[in-house]
Amino acid sequence: MTSTSPGAFLLSALLHAAAVGLALLFGYTLSRPDQDSPKIIELVAGEGDNYGAREAPALGTEGGVRLKVPDLPAPKSLPEPEPAPVTPAPTPVKPVPVPPAPTPAPTAQSSATTGDGVPNFKKKIQWEIVRGDAKAKLQLRREREAEAKRLAEEKKWLTKEEFDRAQKSRVATKGGSTKAPQIDAEGIAKGVVGGSPDNKTGGAGGKALRNDNDDVLAGYYAMFKQRLRTEFEPPPGLSDSLKATVEVRSNLDGSLSNAKIVRTSGSREFDRAVIEAIGRVRMPSRPEKRAAETIEFVFTMRERDER
Repeated sequence: MTSTSPGAFLLSALLHAAAVGLALLFGYTLSRPDQDSPKIIELVAGEGDNYGAREAPALGTEGGVRLKVPDLPAPKSLPEPEPAPVTPAPTPVKPVPVPPAPTPAPTAQSSATTGDGVPNFKKKIQWEIVRGDAKAKLQLRREREAEAKRLAEEKKWLTKEEFDRAQKSRVATKGGSTKAPQIDAEGIAKGVVGGSPDNKTGGAGGKALRNDNDDVLAGYYAMFKQRLRTEFEPPPGLSDSLKATVEVRSNLDGSLSNAKIVRTSGSREFDRAVIEAIGRVRMPSRPEKRAAETIEFVFTMRERDER
């Protein structure tokens, strides 16, 4: 048997340790958050340079507009409704007896009798039919006249439902209290709906109604990047994944100088468009007691929420 030398054992141990170290380093790299994902600062909505605003300004008029809104009429208890008058039932119309038709005087040769003195029953029956029909028509006409008279009398009286509706209508038309509360629609002309009337300075051009960020300088740089994105004009035909590392000097008065690309995107058109956009950005003065400094950041062709 050949014994293992101490040098070979040490070399094997070093190789194993290096393999374990590489595995740990690879795992840490995968689990580390993306360095290109900066902290997102939500700027408040509304026009202006107020990068330190915590709340968006309210839309309105400075000093407020006093609006008088009348109170709703106070409800009043309804009086007890008077009982509806009882309409007496109409007296039935008694049929007027029709006097019998006079019996014609007998003639020498009556039409109701035959030449032999025998009554003519056919003509007599016809006469009775005609007389009964006239009597029925007269009775029907009188009943219709009585019904029309009864309906006309009923229209002169209100039903209980109609009386209640009339009472409610009269109460509703009576005015309530004349005291009117005041609504103060205070804000600024360039504010937003849902903003706070406490902010009289203005917004920061963002989309949020509230910003909980306490870092004023971070808000200043968030405004710079937002305005740079607005001024940037992407060249056509280029990939959305392009990104370049940019360096620029932020001066006390808000001006920007010495802009340059420190790590190219690989596209000259993209790099040039970024530098030109920085030249068009206008910023307010830096936060108080914050010295001028050179900042470095990564600018991408498309933001993640734009893709």
